[in-house]
Amino acid sequence: MPLIQTCVVEDPLHGVVIVHTDAEQGRVEVAGDGFPAVHLRRGEDAEVSPYIPIGTRDARHLTLTVDDVPAELSAGRGRFTRSSFRVDATVAGTHYRLHPRDEHGSRFARDDRTLGELMLEPETVELMAVWAPGTAVTPQDAAVGYALATAFGTGAESSVTVLLNGLTGGPMR
Repeated sequence: MPLIQTCVVEDPLHGVVIVHTDAEQGRVEVAGDGFPAVHLRRGEDAEVSPYIPIGTRDARHLTLTVDDVPAELSAGRGRFTRSSFRVDATVAGTHYRLHPRDEHGSRFARDDRTLGELMLEPETVELMAVWAPGTAVTPQDAAVGYALATAFGTGAESSVTVLLNGLTGGPMR
């Protein structure tokens, strides 16, 4: 993946969204017409893993802001189960969760209500959102979802697949 990349997303509800990533510096920035500015940054002292787009899942080394207002962030360890790859963010009292549904996509929810599914092509950093019909998805919702998907990736293998790959020497995440 290139170190610095800009991805233009055609959001089905909100139009053009710009997602800028800098893998070396550990930064993801999301902007769009009518969108809040969302910044997710990795601290300089973080131990960096090449398997995590932002470089770490350790929230102590990550800073998330929405329109310059700090948000809370937590991430599972990302080990053997899909649920361990979940990421939570709380922005001004609103709770968001990005949780893998299958190998490619992740369910994105606001306050325990599913907003839709996000998918990320890791090599090209192409993002896609499929919002749930009839669900009101605000620009903030979409911007936070795109930032989390870009920073942490989407999807995860099932526990059975991980176990089988471990036994057979197949691919691991």
